[in-house]
Amino acid sequence: MILLPALPYFSVLIGMFLFHSAWFAILLYHLGIVSFLIWKKPSGLWGRMFRGAKGPFLLSGIILCALAAPAIFWLWSWLVHPSVSLAGWLAQVGLVGWKWVLFIPYFSLIHPLLEEAFWRELSRTKKAKRICTEDLLFAGYHLLVLSELLNGFALGFVFFGLVGTSFVWRQMAIQQKGYGFSLITHIVADASILIGVVFLLR
Repeated sequence: MILLPALPYFSVLIGMFLFHSAWFAILLYHLGIVSFLIWKKPSGLWGRMFRGAKGPFLLSGIILCALAAPAIFWLWSWLVHPSVSLAGWLAQVGLVGWKWVLFIPYFSLIHPLLEEAFWRELSRTKKAKRICTEDLLFAGYHLLVLSELLNGFALGFVFFGLVGTSFVWRQMAIQQKGYGFSLITHIVADASILIGVVFLLR
């Protein structure tokens, strides 16, 4: 169990840095998640996945996550590493042509579903209202993914933003006894990020 949070790090290192394939990385990550869920057989998981999508904070969370697209589009020149182009980086990790087109719905729908099942279950016993190790590890692997694309300031912003996001998702899961809030807002966030990327590529 102690090595499970290292799964996305291992997947990114193998997939993106060794094979230069975002698809290899994400499928390896997801294969690990599915294997973990089959092995653990968490009772009531799918009930928890779709419970808790209610309350006054849901709409606010959706709106906030949807702002990722305009934020990326308007702030991109301050976020990207000066020696890197977005199109070139995507090509470097194999996200071109049909592979990119297929990646958009997969990353927007399948990825959040599996990732929420994985990270919410890993941190399910963490009831304290403070940042935990899983919050830091969730945020940290994204830095590995984006390390060759974003500048230092942007990587720091992403890290602290994702630590806070993971903390909120975990607290909402505890409060509402389900992962519905985190699942819906995660889907919106991932879809919004890719919408922003698509507009940058036009």
